[in-house]
Amino acid sequence: MRRLELPMPLDPAAPCERLGEFRGTPIRLMAWELPVDGPFGMLISRPHEDAIVYQSRTARAHQAHIILHEVGHYSDRDERDAEVIASTIMRQAILLGREARRYGIDEPWRPSVYNSLVLTDGLT
Repeated sequence: MRRLELPMPLDPAAPCERLGEFRGTPIRLMAWELPVDGPFGMLISRPHEDAIVYQSRTARAHQAHIILHEVGHYSDRDERDAEVIASTIMRQAILLGREARRYGIDEPWRPSVYNSLVLTDGLT
């Protein structure tokens, strides 16, 4: 994660772009109206690119978590590890946003669904 040097505020597309550059295979994000009783996201690996399909009918914070969860599959196919990776990145974004507010650092970020997550509008 440190090698990806993720910018703040967190735009879930950024780790995908950086990881794609690092691996030499681009990662394409695709918002899709998935069935609500099915998976919220999936990773589709193709010879020329990887695609992350994520639920378009959910909150931005949830979309970010879905995308980061799927990014977590690049290091290990285990579902639990992918969930830990997504949660870790989201937690770091939350903590950095709170620190910025506590120390009065200029904060051009708009509040997210939970009024504490640091996300941008770059998902759609």
